[in-house]
Amino acid sequence: MTAAARLGAVLACAALAACQVEPYDLSAGGDDDDRADARAGDGGGGGDGGGGDDGGTCVAVGLDDTCNERDDDCNGTVDDLFDKLTDDANCGTCGNRCSAPNAVLDCQGGACVFVDCLPGFADHDPATPGCEYSCPVFPPQAEDCNGIDEDCDGEIDEVADLPPPPQGQCRTTAGTPCAGTAMVCATRGTTTTWYCDYAAAVEFDPSIPNGILLQEQRCDGLDGDCDGVADDAFTDLGQVCDNGLEGVCRDLGLRVCDPADDGQTVCDLTAPPDPLGSATAETCNGLDDDCNGTVDDATGPGRVVDAMSAVTVGAATIYVDTFEASRPDATALGGGLLAHRACSNPGVVPWRGATLAAAAAACAAAGKRLCTGAEWQAACDGQTGRDYPYGGAFDGAACNAEPFDGAPGGDDDDVLIATGAAAACVSTTGPLDLSGNLKEWTDDVTGQTDDGTDIAVLRGGAYDTPAIGATCSFRSSRAAVDTILPSIGFRCCRDTPP
Repeated sequence: MTAAARLGAVLACAALAACQVEPYDLSAGGDDDDRADARAGDGGGGGDGGGGDDGGTCVAVGLDDTCNERDDDCNGTVDDLFDKLTDDANCGTCGNRCSAPNAVLDCQGGACVFVDCLPGFADHDPATPGCEYSCPVFPPQAEDCNGIDEDCDGEIDEVADLPPPPQGQCRTTAGTPCAGTAMVCATRGTTTTWYCDYAAAVEFDPSIPNGILLQEQRCDGLDGDCDGVADDAFTDLGQVCDNGLEGVCRDLGLRVCDPADDGQTVCDLTAPPDPLGSATAETCNGLDDDCNGTVDDATGPGRVVDAMSAVTVGAATIYVDTFEASRPDATALGGGLLAHRACSNPGVVPWRGATLAAAAAACAAAGKRLCTGAEWQAACDGQTGRDYPYGGAFDGAACNAEPFDGAPGGDDDDVLIATGAAAACVSTTGPLDLSGNLKEWTDDVTGQTDDGTDIAVLRGGAYDTPAIGATCSFRSSRAAVDTILPSIGFRCCRDTPP
């Protein structure tokens, strides 16, 4: 077929609306490239959709019912069935569909224009297409303090949108850290709600809106539970405490809040009184000098070593208190009050007014016993038979008997003086004041009173005894064992060294 014939066939076919046949004779002449160009709608001269340019001829391929940027029906208008200025599926160009996630768009003037978000969505990010934000609550409602964006504005519990906080739920006790407390919207743990905005001094359970602890847990000098009393859970505050040591080593203090741990108290040893001293050898003074928990130990390696003198009685050696018995707390000015044991101390007022039973008990508490009559006399005369501890003749200035002036100056004063104060009143065996000062109970019972009370011998005489009664051998001074007189004292003996 000639070129003219082929062109005529094409024109004839184009006049038929339903013509779908191949307008080219693919078997008649021409090479494969020509045929391929014809199938491609190129018409041998190119063109849009089937029309020709550069002198080419439009080849109709059907109705122009597909948006493809071609004039399929060769009517001179490309995609004439599509208004690309308003078509949401082909806005501006074919296939440009006006759509975005969760949004409504409209094609206006060949461009996709955002109209609105779908119900339940909002657009808060201009850089993200469509409406990227899903409203937590739909339909949206007024904001409240709960950690939810009820009004779908992309912000949670913003102060400007919250209602006024609840009233009357917080403790506001005047004069406590709770005074003036109001509620705030806050998140504590995983819960967002209205909480009482207590000051840091208030102790509360953060998981409960107004949860002040029922019992304070911090010892800090503050009223953490706002009940009007600071640190009332720590009941030992202000109580006397110590360092856990004994005797003179013990340091007293007061319980205070522990600055290193506010969950407990601690003993503040800076408060008086301070310890009396450090541990030393035990002496008979009413104190626990060696800090072992026992005052004036009478036994054991730390016991009191009393001043005692070895005395030979017949073939035996016993030990006699060097000084008249005194109370542990006696001083040069007073006899003291403690009665837990007898001491043998120099320079103190001796223990007077004890019954024989009280004297025996005081000696026993010191690990000793009352001296017998024979022991007492052997200590006084040294088994030599002399009349006085110091010799055979009476010396009114040697011992505190009746002629002795116990208070120098003025008239002769018959008064009690401190142990060992009459230094000349000493026997050859070592004990002092065996003559005068105080009469001394001995374990020497010589009879009974009419009512059956034992009578014991008192040896040595007292500060008001004349010379004859102050001899070592005088034993006519006797008294019922329950007698209490200010002129009666005692001293102790033992069978082993102190």
